[in-house]
Amino acid sequence: MQELSGKTAVVTGAASGIGLAFTEAFAAQGMNVVMTDIEAGPLTVEAERIGQITEVLPLVVDVSKLDEIEAMHAATIERFGAAHVLCNNAGVGGGGNVADTEMDMWEWVLGVDLWGVIYGCKTFLPGMLEHGDGHIINTASICGQLAFGGNAPYNVAKFGVVALSETIAEETAGTGVSVSCLCPGFVATRIAESRRNLPEDMATAAPELTAEEEALRAMVLEQFALRKPPSEVADLVVNAILDDQFWIFTDDAFQPRMAERAESIQAGKGRPHIGPMAEAFFE
Repeated sequence: MQELSGKTAVVTGAASGIGLAFTEAFAAQGMNVVMTDIEAGPLTVEAERIGQITEVLPLVVDVSKLDEIEAMHAATIERFGAAHVLCNNAGVGGGGNVADTEMDMWEWVLGVDLWGVIYGCKTFLPGMLEHGDGHIINTASICGQLAFGGNAPYNVAKFGVVALSETIAEETAGTGVSVSCLCPGFVATRIAESRRNLPEDMATAAPELTAEEEALRAMVLEQFALRKPPSEVADLVVNAILDDQFWIFTDDAFQPRMAERAESIQAGKGRPHIGPMAEAFFE
């Protein structure tokens, strides 16, 4: 896709973080933008601001619900006629180990982070194939490349997004429709504060943190705030669309771990120790 001006981009999780940076970058390219988010308040504020630059359609959407994704698609077609870029970006963080993590946490994280991406691709891809012009950006994570300990639901979801993206790349080759798999490392977003959006019936499931856990959480939030600005990630995404680039990595901090894992696979030997993700913040 060599020309973005006048085309339409759909972004989930668009009211903050990387998703908001996407909308700003697409607006700067002269694209119409469908901004969706589960948080109505921030969405209204940001859509009004972006609307001073380009045409914006704001929609409150829970990506874990197929009917809401289908309604998002219908509203996009009704307003703009077609969707040319889809950013399946909405996501939540959900840590915990396999033995202890409650099933409702698994269901919440997989519902948003994996099923939300599946629903988006399944709903928007046929139209893109029909008009032979489109690009899908699936936000995975470095956790879709490296399975850090204590991060089970999120790891599983993001590995799934990587597999889905690679499958779509195989199936759309030569059609005029492309896909990119974004694997952010440490970016200054609010992903570590995802529990603010826990479903009401899960709110009591959030465990009380010990003083040590609370201190670690505060340090992690501080580290996130100091990392790569979302605007730089958005620039990488725009370039990936224009250059038809599949992989998008935000930094090279995890390349040695990825190389070691790849070597162990190729050699058919035991996997290397990766450790918990929090350790990587302080290396």
